[in-house]
Amino acid sequence: MTTVAEDPRLPFLASLDLPSCRIEYAAAPIVLICGGRVPDPKPYADALDPPIASLRHAISNAHPTFEVFCPEEIKNWHSDAVFKDLVSFERALASVCSLIVIILESAGSMVELGAFSQLTELADKSITICSNKFVEDDSFINLGILRFLAAKNPSRVKNYNWEPLQPQSITDEIVIDVVSDIQDELDRLPKTAILKSDQDSHCMVVISELLRLFAILKEHEIHDYLITCGYHISIDQLREKLFLLKFFRIVKTEKYSDATFYVSGSEQYHRLRLVAIDKIKPIDALRIEAQCLDFYKSTPKYKNWNRAVAQARKGAAK
Repeated sequence: MTTVAEDPRLPFLASLDLPSCRIEYAAAPIVLICGGRVPDPKPYADALDPPIASLRHAISNAHPTFEVFCPEEIKNWHSDAVFKDLVSFERALASVCSLIVIILESAGSMVELGAFSQLTELADKSITICSNKFVEDDSFINLGILRFLAAKNPSRVKNYNWEPLQPQSITDEIVIDVVSDIQDELDRLPKTAILKSDQDSHCMVVISELLRLFAILKEHEIHDYLITCGYHISIDQLREKLFLLKFFRIVKTEKYSDATFYVSGSEQYHRLRLVAIDKIKPIDALRIEAQCLDFYKSTPKYKNWNRAVAQARKGAAK
């Protein structure tokens, strides 16, 4: 007779001292860059490069050592009504990224600056690139948002000598210096942070870690465990986060029978340094995962979890 294992997941979460857990940030950060127009990708590798259209385009073309990501690279963010509007999409996207660079060279970038500066979590990891032409301009942006950001941290607002509507004014020297400044900001980012239940970016990490520890989960399980961990988000908000985590290959879906499951993807993301309430025994993540796999295998109700995770791992091994 097969022995049915007990579900180890809730007891494991109950054993954690969540306020003492820390996020360990990934070594390869993602930089979200907002600003002027970036032409569509070349139709084929040997096609001629299009002329530089903006400072953002020039930075993307410089092939920096860090990963640069533009919001418009995600074409289907509005499909299936995952996001209600562009601002909601970009705010969620910003929470996945390690640093936000806003280059003030378009009407859209002004909107993004206003949206990101209102949220402390995003404002604290944003830098703004301005043209010297606007330094003396008594505009709402200059007197309001930029002054507010600079007062919090002078390095968050950087000025360069170029004409936003004249891409030919962008010199190689400016591009090199902007890339260097972005790298300096990345180097200053903390390597760890205390886990907080009121930050969207931390919620992203917890989702990733739940899948790493528990091997495979359905959407409603992820939601239930997030609530247990203190992240009181709606199903719609969870779907937004899963959409982006899936895009960055941090998680992936696995379909089996009539169900959709989530498993860890191929890309590394931030991790959690877990702390137990009793603080005596170190937490063995591999042991927790093995217990979950044994539970799925030995419990008839979770037959499809077992089949789906085996299917996912077989596919990853190819």
